[in-house]
Amino acid sequence: MSGATTSAPGREDDDRGVTPGRRSRRTLRRVLVLVLVLVLAASATVMARTSNRVAALLEVSPAFWPSQVRVVEAGRSQVTIEEVEGGPTWLTVAETYGLDWETGSGQVGRVVSDGGQRVTRSFRLLEGALPAAGTLARYSREAYPRDARRAFPGADVREVAVPGEDGPLPAWFAPGTSSTWAILVHGRGAARSETFRMMRSTLALGMPSLAITYRGAPEAGGGEARVGLTEWRDLESAVRLARERGARDVVLLGASMGGSVVASFLERSDAADRVRAVVLDAPLLDFRTALAEGVASAAVPGFLVAAGLGVAQLRTGLDLDDVDYLDDTSWLTVPALVFHGASDPSVPVASSRRLAGARPELVTVHVVEGAGHVESWNFAPERYDRLVRAFLERYAAD
Repeated sequence: MSGATTSAPGREDDDRGVTPGRRSRRTLRRVLVLVLVLVLAASATVMARTSNRVAALLEVSPAFWPSQVRVVEAGRSQVTIEEVEGGPTWLTVAETYGLDWETGSGQVGRVVSDGGQRVTRSFRLLEGALPAAGTLARYSREAYPRDARRAFPGADVREVAVPGEDGPLPAWFAPGTSSTWAILVHGRGAARSETFRMMRSTLALGMPSLAITYRGAPEAGGGEARVGLTEWRDLESAVRLARERGARDVVLLGASMGGSVVASFLERSDAADRVRAVVLDAPLLDFRTALAEGVASAAVPGFLVAAGLGVAQLRTGLDLDDVDYLDDTSWLTVPALVFHGASDPSVPVASSRRLAGARPELVTVHVVEGAGHVESWNFAPERYDRLVRAFLERYAAD
């Protein structure tokens, strides 16, 4: 028939004769599919980020974290410092922090005045000459120079090597009169000097003291942290070295992941029966929970965190069950003194409380209000030292 026109079928043709109810259901299905796609994409992103976070935490650089500040003015009783881009911003935190520069070192104390990015604090020169204005200095919670000979100038400190499976590992050794040695273990990405705050106490008690490093740590060239699963063998080498040099028994002192190394050693080593007591500071005893809480703080659903951790295990080869030292605490058979900051953002204080709850007859926990990660000493150094000495005198004295 002439004059008739036709058109290709399209969306409008598809909708002809469709009831409003069917059209609504079709729209709803499309919306649900879109939402599902978006949820899956968001979930994949969260899991990838969680996995990346774990991988980044396990990777240890040979370079230490940035810690420089600039000295504005320094005197015998006060020092004014200011922030440097990329350096620490917590210049008013705690009672005591350390300041270390090329020609000397000291400790900063109470805050005298706070100008935001510039702060004046009380100051005690430990050794060397005062820093000139403009000097860049290392500002850290370690509170001592990284060289133990500078940190303890009155002691006969020397650097020794602990045999490691991949070569010698550096350690600081100071002799003493006791037959019980103190072996001190730092945390992930830290230096041996992290343990000097505890070593101050062991030296005062006359204990031969050995501050070690381990495979994958910055002073060993960096690498991959295994949260105690492999590092415990380096601690075992240190215990054997101590025994060869006359130690009857040992006390183990660990900070952060150093606590993981101590726990793994006690769980796995044949030499664990030579340990008389342990001192732990913010010990990392449940890596999964520490990771989960860190990610969950960003309001991520728990099931996505768990999925991300599962991906991380496949990616890194680290079984998180193997580094959960709280699931079974039978490894702890000696008295333990534990310090933990109530405001620790890296290792939840609940983990130390769990250890005390599981082994109440052995564990004494001191929670320090306001303190962050491994900052219990910084907030109350004299009390910390007094508690460590009293504990060691009770359980490790000859």
